[in-house]
Amino acid sequence: MRIIIFISFLFGFMLSSASSSAEPVRYASIVIVEKDGEVLHARHADQLRYPASLSKLMTLYLLFDAIERGNVGLDDRLRVSDKAAKAKPSKLGLKSGTTISVEDAIRALVTKSANDVAIVVAERLAGGEAKFASKMTKTAKLLGMSRSRFANGSGLPDKRQVSTARDMAVLAVSIRKDFPKFFHYFSLEKFVFGGRSFGNHNSLLGRIAGVDGLKTGFTNDAGYNIAVTVEREGVRLVVVVFGGASGAQRDAHALDLISAAYTELSKRKLYAVKSEPLVQVADLQQQEILAPAGLPQQIEQGSTDRRGVKIIIEGQSAIVPELAEKVVLAANWLIQVGAYSKRAQAETRLQAVAGLSLPDLQTSLAIVQSSKQGDKTLFRARFTGLEQSMATRACIALVERGQPCFPLATTR
Repeated sequence: MRIIIFISFLFGFMLSSASSSAEPVRYASIVIVEKDGEVLHARHADQLRYPASLSKLMTLYLLFDAIERGNVGLDDRLRVSDKAAKAKPSKLGLKSGTTISVEDAIRALVTKSANDVAIVVAERLAGGEAKFASKMTKTAKLLGMSRSRFANGSGLPDKRQVSTARDMAVLAVSIRKDFPKFFHYFSLEKFVFGGRSFGNHNSLLGRIAGVDGLKTGFTNDAGYNIAVTVEREGVRLVVVVFGGASGAQRDAHALDLISAAYTELSKRKLYAVKSEPLVQVADLQQQEILAPAGLPQQIEQGSTDRRGVKIIIEGQSAIVPELAEKVVLAANWLIQVGAYSKRAQAETRLQAVAGLSLPDLQTSLAIVQSSKQGDKTLFRARFTGLEQSMATRACIALVERGQPCFPLATTR
C-alpha cells in the first residue's frame, strides 16, 4: 500500500501531548478522499481501538436501512423499555413506557449521542441488544469493515467492542453513499426535545469551513474519538481520530489533518497520485472467497424451474432465457452467493437468487466462474455489474433471509 504521510504534521499529535517520547496506545488516525478511497494519511489505522459512541454510526446505518426497506417510518413511535430508561449517560432521560419517534431518535443519536435511544433502536430493530450487535457485526463485514466487532449499539464500555480508524472511515463513506437523503441529519447543530435543547457534541460543525458531519465519542478506555466529513472545492474528505487526550486536543488534531490534507491536494493538483483503496479488490479468476465469520456457510440448492436470468459461464452464454436483463457494464462490484464443486449447483443457485427478485439485482449479470483448487475445480455463483451500494444492499437482504452473500470490488 502506498501511504502519503504529511511531513508537516507527522508528529503533530505527539508534540501536542504532554510527552513527545511515544504516542498513547489509544491513538489512531486516517484521512481519505471519499470519491476513490485514496489514503492521504494513516497512523495505526488498522490497530484495534475502542470506538465508544462512534459505534452509533453503525446503529444509524441499520436504522436508515430499516427505513428504506419500509420496516419503520420516520413518524413511527419507538417504545422505551426499563433497560433503556436505566442506560448510563449520555442520554435523553427517557421514561420507561414512553415513546419517541424514529426521526427524533435519529436526531438524539447524532447530537446528544443518547445511549437510552440507542437501546430503544436496538430493541425495535432486532428484539434486543445482543441480536442487534450481531447484526451490526455482520453488516460491518459486508461493508468491508474487516476488523470491527460490536457488542452493543451505544458504544458503552465493553471489551468485545472494537474497531479501527480505517473501518470507521469505511462506515462514514458507506453512510453517505448508501443513504444520501439521510446524511443531512449529521449536520444538525442542536436538537430540541421535551422543552430542552441539546447541542451537537461535534464542535467542528459550524466552526470549520466545509465540515458537515459525522460523530464524536468518548469513554475512559477509548479516549476522545471523532469521525468527521468535510468538503472544500469539490473534494470531500473523511477524517477519523481515535484516542485524543481531551475533546479540544482531538478537535485541534482533526483540524490539523484537514488543513494539511487540502494543502497537499492543492500542491499535487487534486490527488494525482493514487493509493490503495479502502476495500480489498478481487481477482475474479484466481482468488478464493471465504465467507466472513458469523455469516451462514455456502449452501446448495435443489433443482428449480425459475427462468428470467441469463447465466454466463467463462464468458460464453450457457443458459439463454426468454427474458434477459440489461447489464450495467460500467459498475465494478459483484456479489458472490455460492461456491460449489459442480457447475450445475452454481447455475441452480443463481436461478434461485434471481427468483427472489431483489431490486438491486435487476440490472446485474449472473455468471458462473471456475478456478482450480489443487486437483479440484471450484465453481462460483456471482452477480456482476453492480455499484457498491447495490452490492451491499443485496447482500444484506440475502443474509437477512439466511442466504450466504459476500460483496467484492472487481479489477478493471
